[in-house]
Amino acid sequence: MYKKMTYVVALGCICAGAASSVNYDLLGRKGSKMNSPMVYKNIDYSKMKKDQSQIGSSLENKVLAKRSSGLTGNVVALEGAYCNRGLDYSTTYPVPFSLKKYFANGNTQTTTFDVIGGTNGYMYQSNQVFINVPRWPNYSPSYVTTGERSRAHETHYNVVEENYPFTPQNTKISSHYGHPLDSTKYLSFADEVKNYISGRYSIQSWYDVFNYGGVQEFGNVGIHMTVDALPVKMDYGADLTYIRTNWSDQFNPTPENEIASARMYSTIRAAAKSPVVYVGKNSVTNPGSKGPQIYVGVHSGTDGVGNDVEESKYYSTEARNLDNYIYDNRTIEIAAAGNYSHRFNNSHLAKRAHAANAITVGAVDAFTTEIASYTSSVSKYCTKGIGNCADGKNLRAGSNKPEVFNYSHFYLNDKKRTYTSWDNGGVNTYPPLYDGTEIAAAYTASMVADMLTVNPFYRWHPEVVKAVLISSGYNALQGSIAPYTPASNDVPTYYSLIFDKDHNNSYHDSRYWIGDMNKLYTHVTSSKKEIRFSIKRPANKTKFTAAIAWLTSGNDIANLGKIPQDFDMYVYENTTANVNNITLGNYKAYSTKSSNSYEYVSFTSEAEYLTFRIRLFDDDSRSENNGQVVLGFDLAALRF
Repeated sequence: MYKKMTYVVALGCICAGAASSVNYDLLGRKGSKMNSPMVYKNIDYSKMKKDQSQIGSSLENKVLAKRSSGLTGNVVALEGAYCNRGLDYSTTYPVPFSLKKYFANGNTQTTTFDVIGGTNGYMYQSNQVFINVPRWPNYSPSYVTTGERSRAHETHYNVVEENYPFTPQNTKISSHYGHPLDSTKYLSFADEVKNYISGRYSIQSWYDVFNYGGVQEFGNVGIHMTVDALPVKMDYGADLTYIRTNWSDQFNPTPENEIASARMYSTIRAAAKSPVVYVGKNSVTNPGSKGPQIYVGVHSGTDGVGNDVEESKYYSTEARNLDNYIYDNRTIEIAAAGNYSHRFNNSHLAKRAHAANAITVGAVDAFTTEIASYTSSVSKYCTKGIGNCADGKNLRAGSNKPEVFNYSHFYLNDKKRTYTSWDNGGVNTYPPLYDGTEIAAAYTASMVADMLTVNPFYRWHPEVVKAVLISSGYNALQGSIAPYTPASNDVPTYYSLIFDKDHNNSYHDSRYWIGDMNKLYTHVTSSKKEIRFSIKRPANKTKFTAAIAWLTSGNDIANLGKIPQDFDMYVYENTTANVNNITLGNYKAYSTKSSNSYEYVSFTSEAEYLTFRIRLFDDDSRSENNGQVVLGFDLAALRF
């Protein structure tokens, strides 16, 4: 749903410096030199009473007590920026990283970096004020190696392997999750889906030998599988190798759950370049303490299979807990949307897939590139508080889900056996075919892990990663999209997600704003605070997509029955970097949806500069983190 908009003349930028009369932008330029990209100005706090000997005013002390920022010391707000072409690509040697700190006493500090590693790099400085990102160049994780094909001693069932009469020449086969009348053609993962459809082949020449900017000191990326059963070995090949995060976890090792976990595990191993896989029943208590660090979590969509339980129909405790987990730990959590054919076709999401901060993933048929018919999509919030809407009343639509769709319906070349289980007299048959939203989610988690390997800037920033995933769609979805409302009608690929400064075909400008909005906003229009900035259009790029995404407290959604903050995004063509050189109603593109935790636009432009307005349309005063923002942005140009 779009909001009714009223256009007014801009009130202008409040630009009196709190500690100095000199204004600086993100690149550290001042005065007349700011007539270039990324102009930011200090905010006037002259009306706020302060005791300079203390941290700040009582209002600022209240802000510091809020948990949302994740910042330490006297830093109350933070801006970060990364561009794979450089933030100032008009110079001979572009500088790709920037960091701006806002202190409680009103001072600011801006630093730019041309490398990400080492004491002079971006990540070292980020560690001083934000969630620490330790470096693990040498680690010896405690792996679990298993050759088990079932948990017969726990569940009293047997699994028998049989040869499966499947060859690539088979035209169509019934999907395990689809409607009984649905059938599809499965593709080879390595030969077709990963390497060609998803563009892995297009980047391997530089990605396979990647060693840029000291990135290796950060080690590999940990992916945590939150599943209902430990994965089991599915063939006669190599044993499974993973790390159990909690040996006291109580799993539910049914054949269905074991096979789902095994398929997710196998997908991650086949898709990601060098993942370290963790497995647990629940999310890790302290993901930053692990070595290598757990930056990505993936959640199975199998909960509630065959059971249309009330708590799966709308935002529940599990979704709230996952939202709070992301909010506090800043890991990138990817949730399978769920396969609603197992929920009597009621189409509601799996429990954790309702989480607003999570990246919920739906399935795409790799052969037809159409959305798989079983993908769940309906999310609702209870306005009376979670658990109080069992009567089906007092519900409102939640954030549009899934935000991202990715490929499913493929087979791995070394998995060619049917798994038939006998459990309490019942027979369950599992062909060696990979489908379901949990496979699409595992595939997306693998892509994200590879992106974090190449660009550690995105580690601990789920708000930016969601924006990147939404803006980085490359392969168009085919067929009718209804009844789904995807953020983008395109599927992200390796080609669009994995980039560095030398990957010239892909352009990304990513930014974040974290902490006290009173420090971060640059303008006020119609009493609404907003952030404005300009980006110089990269040469030879005219087709763009842009997205913003923001995090919110799970407690707020649970109690208020809505996402408490609402941002809007506007794009303007500009002849200069001056953010005031625009007419508010004369925008090139805009997105003003009211119920989502993201906004997305697609547009073409040949203007010299693109000016963005990110407007805080609403910030519910009842929110436990009112006045605090965790906001991410990405501008992408993937085609000429």
